[in-house]
Amino acid sequence: MNPENFTSEDEAALRDALKRCSEQTIEKAVEFRKTGNSELVGPVVMGIIERFLEPEKRDALKSASDSTKMIEDLGLDSLTMVEIVLAVEDAIGMSIDNEDIQKLTTLGDIKSYIKEKVSK
Repeated sequence: MNPENFTSEDEAALRDALKRCSEQTIEKAVEFRKTGNSELVGPVVMGIIERFLEPEKRDALKSASDSTKMIEDLGLDSLTMVEIVLAVEDAIGMSIDNEDIQKLTTLGDIKSYIKEKVSK
């Protein structure tokens, strides 16, 4: 991911891909793609996860810890996890290996994995 290569067309496509996320999540994703500031990745990923949660589970996400399990605690299914991965890939501009997805079971796993990918 190279912030210098992020065009206005890329920004429009990103905004469209994340249109169901909160405005705050979209703005942080755009800022991340423009600046490469890794501090924005966590809030972007959490915003994407929140978008896919059932409304009654969103409060659980706000008080969640790194040990919160995506499927058991937040009620996400495997199809929704794939949708989250695709949205995160669009937001951060990189791919996530299919083998790695199966290892990402908690919020902490996801945060660590994405942070490691971004810092490379």
